[in-house]
Amino acid sequence: MYRNYIFDLYGTLADIRTDEEDPELWDRTAAFYSAHHAVYTGKELRAAYLSYCASEQARSQNPWYEIELRRVFRKLYTAKGVFPRRELVEETAVFFRRTSIRKLKVYPWVFGVFEMIRSEGSGIYLLSNAQSCFTVPELKELGLYGLFDGIVISSDAKVKKPDPEIMRILLKRYGLKPEECLMVGNDQTSDVLVSKRCQIKCLYIETETSGTYRESLKADKELFCEKYEELPELLELC
Repeated sequence: MYRNYIFDLYGTLADIRTDEEDPELWDRTAAFYSAHHAVYTGKELRAAYLSYCASEQARSQNPWYEIELRRVFRKLYTAKGVFPRRELVEETAVFFRRTSIRKLKVYPWVFGVFEMIRSEGSGIYLLSNAQSCFTVPELKELGLYGLFDGIVISSDAKVKKPDPEIMRILLKRYGLKPEECLMVGNDQTSDVLVSKRCQIKCLYIETETSGTYRESLKADKELFCEKYEELPELLELC
């Protein structure tokens, strides 16, 4: 049994689908900005958003540098001469995200497995490539926020998986030992690879958003075809 379980979020604990190509997303978000005196059309807003994201990404040469989208949402106001309070930036991020979401739900195994982990006295941690302005509200909405002993989100850490630095941040912040941890994720190129780089065992769970399987990134443990009944054994909980 592992003393600590480190979970990825999207595609692992929660099934999510978003559509940021939908013109309606940009039209509705432009209307939100315009209602707060920063006037855009949908096309103008999308072009400015992508430009600001690119300039933020250019702040670092690290390919795994993670931008902070709050800065982008704020810039979209200040470019129009509006200087928003922090609460408005948060509201804007949530509006944008909720408008883009097409599906968001917890996978059926999650709460039961978490209860089993808790009953064994082990810790539960979250390590997610995500934007905290999106993810924290969604964790609360899904009923997951209070279930973790610690959370590290890439936009806060300014680095994302598979850069081992984000894993080191989690381990150091919460005093975890690599040999006592199991990483659980659905993405080989981020979850499995960061585990290998940090010498942490990994359970790969294939889901619809996992992408093409690569034998070269085989994990220590693997689950396919939604055989969630096998999870307790794979997690060494029974």
